Amino acid sequence: MDFVNLDWLLDSESSSSKITETNRDVERTEMPIPNNIGSGTYEAWILSIGTIIYRANYNFNPEAGGQVVPTTHVTAVFNEPTLMVHTLKKGRVIHQDTLAPNNLIFGDGIDLFRYAESISVTPMVDTSENIEMTSLMVGDSFLQALIGKPLAEQLVSKLGLLPVPRVVVKPIPSYVNQSLQDCLKSEYTPQLKKVWAQAKALEYISELATHVCQSKSRTGTTEKQSRKLVKTLHQHLINLDGKLPTIDSLAQLFGRSARALNEDFQAEYGESIFSFVLNHRLNTAHEAIKNTSVPLKQISTRLGYAHVNHFSAAFKRKFGYSPNKLRQ
Repeated sequence: MDFVNLDWLLDSESSSSKITETNRDVERTEMPIPNNIGSGTYEAWILSIGTIIYRANYNFNPEAGGQVVPTTHVTAVFNEPTLMVHTLKKGRVIHQDTLAPNNLIFGDGIDLFRYAESISVTPMVDTSENIEMTSLMVGDSFLQALIGKPLAEQLVSKLGLLPVPRVVVKPIPSYVNQSLQDCLKSEYTPQLKKVWAQAKALEYISELATHVCQSKSRTGTTEKQSRKLVKTLHQHLINLDGKLPTIDSLAQLFGRSARALNEDFQAEYGESIFSFVLNHRLNTAHEAIKNTSVPLKQISTRLGYAHVNHFSAAFKRKFGYSPNKLRQ
């Protein structure tokens, strides 16, 4: 690794942080976030198995909810192709990445994977909910040493990360990424924290490779059953009110893996489960606002938004105008 550079965008004064081989670990540090938005911390650890673990936590003030705020501009240079993983325990993040033509959205049950020799990305956070994000970076040679060259090559291929460089978002069940999300224990000393993080990183890489590379294909009767299942899921989502369900909770309810359920749904309806639910609810809200006098607060609560401001922000992002403007 040559460097990972963080140029903070939330600070009124220009500031940056750099992680290098000589400037190695960054213990928990306060982010330069304005008080009217909230607070946050980040930390980064370079492990002896050739991986970097990065953790970011954001806590937003209620009055700041409903915004999408750019936080940093991240640049990095590596000496070989490097697998990068970003997973969220809660919240939602949007990446403006030079490798992707459109913004990449990931959150609970949807992880982001990047395979490249460099990074140039601007993360934006959705302030509707506090965020806990963990990232892992592991160079190609270290990945091959950890799980073997054939499995390492199969992993990046199955993730859809070839040809290099490439970035994708993928549904990943919680049992796979839990070890990565829990890899940094705040109550541990720095030395013990790194030992624990190293063990959990190895566990995660093993779980990820097993999940991605050993999933069985579905043909014949199973495919027909899958189509019937996602049609039932589709109707369930249409009738569902309240807080947005997680992909893992739906997978448990319908007895399938999160990955298979989301892939089958997307094959049938042309969009992911999360995208369908979000678009369906906002389209339903549009009709209700246009044709009824139901209060916005009641509509937003039924759609699962904790605050009407969060609903209004999501509505405006989709339609280009606010709910109040439509009702007027």
